[in-house]
Amino acid sequence: MTETTPAANSFAKRRWYTVFALSVAAFVDSSENQTLAILWPKMYLSLGLRVSQLGPVLGISDLIRTLTLPLWGWAADRFSRKTLLIWITGIWGVWTLAIAFVQSLTQLFLVRILASLGLGVLWPAAFSLLSDLFDSRDRGRAAGVMTAVSFSGTLASFFILPILAGLSPEGWRYGFILMGLVSVISGILFVFISDPPRGSAEPEIRGLVSAERVERYSFRIADMPSIARIRTWWVLLFQQSFDNIGMAVVYGWSFTWLDSLNLGDSAFMVVGLLVLGTLLGHLGFGWLGDQLERKYPTYGRAAMAQVGLIVSLPALSLFIWLGNRGLAPLLIFGLLSGLGLSSVDTGARWPIAQAILRPELRATGRAAMDMVVGAVGSLAVALSGRVVELMGGDVTSMLLLLVPLPKLIGMLLWAPVFWTYPADRAALHGLLLQRRAELVETGEGQ
Repeated sequence: MTETTPAANSFAKRRWYTVFALSVAAFVDSSENQTLAILWPKMYLSLGLRVSQLGPVLGISDLIRTLTLPLWGWAADRFSRKTLLIWITGIWGVWTLAIAFVQSLTQLFLVRILASLGLGVLWPAAFSLLSDLFDSRDRGRAAGVMTAVSFSGTLASFFILPILAGLSPEGWRYGFILMGLVSVISGILFVFISDPPRGSAEPEIRGLVSAERVERYSFRIADMPSIARIRTWWVLLFQQSFDNIGMAVVYGWSFTWLDSLNLGDSAFMVVGLLVLGTLLGHLGFGWLGDQLERKYPTYGRAAMAQVGLIVSLPALSLFIWLGNRGLAPLLIFGLLSGLGLSSVDTGARWPIAQAILRPELRATGRAAMDMVVGAVGSLAVALSGRVVELMGGDVTSMLLLLVPLPKLIGMLLWAPVFWTYPADRAALHGLLLQRRAELVETGEGQ
């Protein structure tokens, strides 16, 4: 085992500040994702638009974010992650602020498109950055904190934005001003984050990699096909694509569905508890995944996720099926569903993907996966409207059709991880050992 260099120690000391800065940005991103939908009831009246025009505005935003993900993944692997986060995640927020001053649908489309161009940067960059600040035993905890704070942003938007919108007929503009300002502020926080050389946290080469020598293993277009040769990456891609369908449909229709159940203001409590369960789950399962990594490095995280998938299927199904039986079943199974949904991602998917992808390809690998998962989820939400029409406007029946079945498929698709992950993890370990030998041989670790 090599000793860490002073520079590496400096990065390690500041790594939790980096998690803090990333978490603040995730909080803002999550809040911003809800802003248009929450403020639209006041917004469309103020601008003289139709309520149905929310769909195209939201759709173009999701489309641009999905299509630009590979670009930002490549940029996060090729260039300074710190610079990207400062300018694109932070300063780019002025376009969100600019939405507060639009006066027509054309202006709204134009500014929303510009604002959406930067939405795909944060998570691929964070995925890569955290893997170079934390080793495999601590990555779940770091990702769990960031993701939990992200969900708290969703909760905050439910409470803060309606208050601002209710201040006056033009109060919705204050919401976009607030979101734009906090986005810019979050960019300032990134000035002080750690951005270590790629691979710095890997035990095989820790202390041997420096910023001056990292070019030897920097991102190359020719290396991208190697991602497609990793079997576990494909398993995660297909599994998450199906598993995410249920979550996308539930969150997309949550308020409309609960309104159809005549819950009134209690709908906010139900959605809030669902989000709260997910938030707490990311914290708890991120920590638990790290503990299992220490004791059972090969199968610990995978087994935890499999149990979570098994639990979340009946919990989410009962959440929908018993929805018309009163508030209590919604609250109980909403909380259980949130916990089950979060048991897979930051505690298992994140660290497993980081343990199979080369350090210089991690952002690209994550972005490509997110692009497919996001596209499938958006398509499912779009088709769900047609399914509701075919079922005579019965949202509950649509949810029972489109949520449990994809969850079941996602649960079954997780099983191959137990066969593919050990070999893919060992392959990366061998590659890093080879790099270690090259660095030692050439004296680059001195």
